[in-house]
This record gives sequence, structure tokens and C-alpha cells, in this order.
Amino acid sequence: MPPRRTLLQIDGHVVAADVHLLGDDRPPVLFLHGILTTLELAPELFVDPEAESWIALSLPGHAPGRLPSGPPPRLDADLFGRLVETALDRLIGSQTVIATGWSTGGFTALTLAIRHPRRVAAVASFAGFAAGSLAGSVGWLTWLAEGRLGAAGVSAGLAVAARLPPLQRLVLRSVTADGGGVSRAPRDVRARLEAAVAAHDPRSLAAVLAAVRQLDITPRLGEIRTPAWIVGGDRDPLIPAATTRAIAAAIPGATLRLYRAAGHLFFCEWPGFREDFAAWRRSLPDPRSIPATICPHR
Repeated sequence: MPPRRTLLQIDGHVVAADVHLLGDDRPPVLFLHGILTTLELAPELFVDPEAESWIALSLPGHAPGRLPSGPPPRLDADLFGRLVETALDRLIGSQTVIATGWSTGGFTALTLAIRHPRRVAAVASFAGFAAGSLAGSVGWLTWLAEGRLGAAGVSAGLAVAARLPPLQRLVLRSVTADGGGVSRAPRDVRARLEAAVAAHDPRSLAAVLAAVRQLDITPRLGEIRTPAWIVGGDRDPLIPAATTRAIAAAIPGATLRLYRAAGHLFFCEWPGFREDFAAWRRSLPDPRSIPATICPHR
């Protein structure tokens, strides 16, 4: 059964949700994708996506969602967490989730665990960050969007990239460990990534890129008390292994996993990732021991 696509209006934002729920008592997996990518990568988390309950949500300004009309809103950690929490409240009420995210989605999953702790039964960050000073090609884009070139200039560049798949593939190669990891991704996954770039509004993406360098939840990581799995590639050009280690060290009881000779693309550079993710989830406490209600919005 394919996931059900829903568009949610939240304070002027449109948040897209792909919902695949089986109706059992396990907390569903929440997936939050990376910047410039797509919620349609959620099935890549699982050995058998059809056998799992999961919800994928779009980041602010990412198609098929969108930012509010008018001037770009303030895109801070509170907004990232609030949009996710409000979307979940509408989709599944008070049910808890296993919050997971890749890259900027990893930041968002950690933010949800900090700001809405009773929503989160467990949290996993895949090549995520706590502070938005990224390295590599995407870090360069955030620097340009925030700095002298500005969001307008980056928006123009993204509009060109949307029409040039070879340029998109070059950017993808730039975030792999060896420059060729993306070639090991299934063809349909690469097609989804290319389609996502073409579908996004360049102005919205530029606004998000300009905000990333101001995101920082580092001082609050110690507040996370739920089981945490902090994962990365030890040759990630965007999120250095030292960053991944520091996040794990700051969260009490967190489990750290670094994949050897691996870059940023969890779905094609991390051998055994799906099986490891399944094993980690099996190690979590029985869902019946997790509170069924959540705190009011913070």
C-alpha cells in the first residue's frame, strides 16, 4: 500500500506528509529529510517499508510544501520543531514517534526531542548537526545565501541547477566520501532526488539556506533523555565525524555509530544501515511503557 500524501496548512506554511500506518501499537517512525532533498526518501530507512509504520514530513519551504506568501518568515529552531509537532498532532494525536532525520532533518529530529520531549519515544540523527556551520558544498551555499551574494543570488543559481541534472549529480557527488558513492544508489532514488530539486521553489530554498547558519541547539543537547542513536559517515564532507561524535557525547546515554569510509548519503554509502536501524529499534523499550500523552506546545 503506498503512503497517503497530505498537505497541512500550519500558520501560513504548507507541510507535506506521507503517511504509512499499519495500525499496530508501535510508535511509528518519523522521517525528516535533508535540505534540498525530499520526504520521498523515507522508504530507504527500511529493509521492508511495507512492513513498517512511518510518517515523512517536509522541511520548511520544501516541495510539495511551501513557505508562507510574502517576506520569508523567521526560520529558527522553534519553528522547525513547532511545525513538526503541530503536523504530528493533526495526523496522529498524542501518539509518540521514533523521530529520525537526515542532515537538516537530523537537526530537526533532535530539536523535536528537546522542545517536545513527550512526543519522542526515541530519536535518531543520520549525518545530522546541532549547529548549522556546515562544511563542503552545502556549507558554501549557506555561506553565500547568508552573506554578500544573498538569498536572491543563490535562488538564481538554484533555478539554473533545477534545469541541469548533470549539475545536480555533481553536487551529490560532492557530498560522498569518494566522489562516486551516489552511483551506487538505485536509479529510482537518484531520479527522486533530481525531481525534488526541480520541484522546489528556488526562492524558498535560498531562504532556508540563509537561515541554516543561525541554527544552534548545542547548549540544549543535554536535555535529551530519550534513547538516541547518533549516526554518520567517518568521511562525510558536510558533517565531519568530530561533529557526530560531539553530538553523541553531549546526549546522555546516546549510542554512536560511524560507518567507515562513508560520506553523507545514508541510503547508498552506509553498508548494513537498514539492518542496523532495525536492530536499534528492536532494542528500544516496549512501547506500552511510553507515556501516551504529550506536553502542551512549548
